Amino acid sequence: MPRQGLNRRKVLEAALLIVDTEGLGDLTMRRLGQQLGVEAPSLYKHVEGKADILDGIIDLVYEEIDFGDAKGEFRDRVRSYAKSFRDSLLRHPNVVQLLAMRPVTGKTTIELVEAALRELTTLGLDPQDGRRFLNVTVNFIIGHTLSQVGEQQAPFEEIMTARRQFDPDEYPNFSQSLASAPVDHDGEFELGIEMIVDGIERTVAALVQA
Repeated sequence: MPRQGLNRRKVLEAALLIVDTEGLGDLTMRRLGQQLGVEAPSLYKHVEGKADILDGIIDLVYEEIDFGDAKGEFRDRVRSYAKSFRDSLLRHPNVVQLLAMRPVTGKTTIELVEAALRELTTLGLDPQDGRRFLNVTVNFIIGHTLSQVGEQQAPFEEIMTARRQFDPDEYPNFSQSLASAPVDHDGEFELGIEMIVDGIERTVAALVQA
C-alpha cells in the first residue's frame, strides 16, 4: 500500500533501513520503491538519484553524533565526540564502508565539520591545520570501526587459526602478540584517540611558544 505524505526524509529513512537490514548492495531505486509502496520513478520527486540517497543516508547517520558538553575539557569533549561517532557507526555497520568511499558533501556532514573546526580554531589552530587534525581523527574512527566490523563478520577462532599458521621462529614477535582472547577494540580505540589528542595539544603548545 502506498505511503501517505511521502517526503525526502521518509525516503532516506527507508533507504537506511534497507542498508541496515539487507546490505548496501541491495539498495536500488526499485527496491526502495517497494519498501515505500510506490513506483520507483515517483521517488525522484524527493531525491535526485542514487548518489543523493547515499549522501542522505550518511547525513542520517551523522545526525546521531552527539558533540557532548561544549563546556567540558577539550580532551573529554574529543573522547565524547569520538565515542558517539563510533557508536553511531556500529549501529549501522553496513554504512561504514560507504563513509570510507564517499567524499563529504551532505549538509549535516558539513555542519559537523564546521562545528569541529570551530572547536579546533578556538585552541589556536588555523582552519587548515584544524582540518588536517579533523581528517586524522575522522579517518581513524572510520578505519578502526571498519576493521572491527570486518573482524566481527568472521569467527574469532577462524581468524586465529589462520594467523597461527605462520612459523613462530620466522615471525616471533607476531606470534607472541597473538592473544587467546578477541581483540580489545574498545581499548585500542581509546588508545588511538588519546594519541590523537596528545598530538593536537603538542601542536597547539608549539604554536603558543613560537
